[in-house]
Amino acid sequence: MKRWADHALARQWQQVPAGRKALLKAALWGLALVLVWQLAWLPAQARLQEAERKLTREHEIGVLLQRVTRAPVRVGGVARRTTPASLSESARLVGISVTGLQTRAGQVDISLQGPPAAVLSWLHSLEQEVEQLSNIQLQREGEALQARFVMELPD
Repeated sequence: MKRWADHALARQWQQVPAGRKALLKAALWGLALVLVWQLAWLPAQARLQEAERKLTREHEIGVLLQRVTRAPVRVGGVARRTTPASLSESARLVGISVTGLQTRAGQVDISLQGPPAAVLSWLHSLEQEVEQLSNIQLQREGEALQARFVMELPD
């Protein structure tokens, strides 16, 4: 095997003037830096930004879950009587609009809509108070959450 110094390319490189050698070396170093940038730095930055977006979304979901899972405060431990009028009033107080309220045979069909956190929190507190909710249907409508459910009225 030939030694590097005896190789034709090595002889041609030695014949290149010093100024041009410096220019070629600078161009090769620049090309190497661009390759390192494209292959290592940019994909890492993209992964970092994606991880930040996911973390922000998970944080938002965590805040929403904390709001929803807070237990309702009962005044003096006394449960109040649940009527269609009291349901409508309690929903209005937390910023939920009742869009439908029908009573039939000891049941109330309720349709309402409002901000997701308010609707879920209100449903959670109602379920703890009444414990007789059925056929709960949730549907997202833009920024609002619509809920429909059936509740058994106490005797």
